[in-house]
Amino acid sequence: MKTQYAISAGHESTVEVAQTILEAGGNAVDAAVAALLATFVVEPCMSSAGGGGFAMVYEPGQEVQIVDFFCQTPKEKFDGGKADFYPIEVDFGEVKEVFHVGMGSTAVPGSIGGIFAMHRRWGKMPMSELVQPAIRLAKEGVIVNDFQHEDFVLLRNILQVDPKAAPIFFPDGEFIQLGDRQFMPEQADFLEYLGKEGPDFFYKGEIARTICEDHLEGGGFLRRHDFETYEAVFRKPLQFWFRDNQILTNPLPSTGGMSLLMAFHAYDERGDAADIFEKEHVAILVEVLQQLDRFKKHPQAFQTWLTENLPEFGKFQFGLPKDRKWGSTTHFNIVDEKGMAVSLTSTNGEGSGYFVRHTGVQLNNMLGESALLPNGFHSWTPDHRLSSMMSPSMVLDKSGLLEVVMGSGGASRIPTAIFQVLLNLLQYDYSLNKSVDLPRVHLEHGELNIEAANNLNFASDVYPKKKEWTDYSLFFGGVHALRRTASFWEAVGDHRRDGVALLS
Repeated sequence: MKTQYAISAGHESTVEVAQTILEAGGNAVDAAVAALLATFVVEPCMSSAGGGGFAMVYEPGQEVQIVDFFCQTPKEKFDGGKADFYPIEVDFGEVKEVFHVGMGSTAVPGSIGGIFAMHRRWGKMPMSELVQPAIRLAKEGVIVNDFQHEDFVLLRNILQVDPKAAPIFFPDGEFIQLGDRQFMPEQADFLEYLGKEGPDFFYKGEIARTICEDHLEGGGFLRRHDFETYEAVFRKPLQFWFRDNQILTNPLPSTGGMSLLMAFHAYDERGDAADIFEKEHVAILVEVLQQLDRFKKHPQAFQTWLTENLPEFGKFQFGLPKDRKWGSTTHFNIVDEKGMAVSLTSTNGEGSGYFVRHTGVQLNNMLGESALLPNGFHSWTPDHRLSSMMSPSMVLDKSGLLEVVMGSGGASRIPTAIFQVLLNLLQYDYSLNKSVDLPRVHLEHGELNIEAANNLNFASDVYPKKKEWTDYSLFFGGVHALRRTASFWEAVGDHRRDGVALLS
């Protein structure tokens, strides 16, 4: 196979940063570290030093690893009624949703811990060099594109909570517009210090002290020992087989990978259709989605299924995340010339509205995400890793060679989006580009959402309650993906979220 690297991501600058590091001699993990740092600047409502995520790392000849750097619940909690925790309405046009923000909505951030954990294990280039592309972007500014501007508009009510965010999102007193250049000089300084001082700067030094002082005074749960004890966790991926392909995805305690496994299990039980455009294929998809929906509504049924099908997880107690419409999440994939690969998904939730002084960093609102707290707000267990639907995934062929690298944003739609793209690839043998581009369906709140419905063959009896979308939409995720063919890699960035791809 020709020597080559491949990248797909949610923003042009994220791809360019990864490319810069690869061409400077870095490996896929070096490029992923630099790219994740860059997302803090170029995708600031999707990714943040104040958020968390997951990375899957493939190194030829070694066991595949999941790096879990998602957010952790605080070690202690007081009466939630005394917390700085309040609702903010977000207008999506057709619907309005309420999200909960404030200092009391913030879990312990994991992104910085994940960056340094990956770098310690696999990195080749010094961190002081890997932070430079993000610093440059923060200083020189980034042109606000269509997708980022749409994100800013949706989350405007949250972005205007903290006056410290005004220079970033309300320069000169006016809300930032499409085509404007967005500057983050304080974030540049933060990243400069981070590159020099390492993770202790964030978890044991000035940043942790500032956050915890503000939380103590302002009604947040975070304390110094929450930061001082945070660690990224290395896990073995959840693995299963489909059509002579081994699928690797995010394991428990996250439920996105398990949902993906359940979808393929249900599909295998139901059978398959000759082609995706047949009514029979849609009927099968609907049955699969209905089974997933039943598990979400009845966690005990999910527990029973685990006990019967995966007994090693049978005693693992948790609730399945509830659905929500929005997903402030980004994803990218990188394969380097030696075949090392990274699939990484990160998020900041919708953001808590609290920005850390002199950093330009907004902290997450994971404790305000109803999707992550099926038993209600303030029901979280202290000192636990939160669950997630994020599912960075890879596929190996029957000889163990890396074949596909992919992931998606989109909250509750992440597993169903990845499932449908993998079906298009592995079952129906479509090209990567067509597999990502084909319309998707998603069942939520008893309603079957049908993307670009005029492009598929749906009969009136497929599902009683339907919403037919006339066009493509970011509602159905954003699956960025790479695929190995006989002689080269393919790379696709999902147009639903202004995805970008690069091959060299």
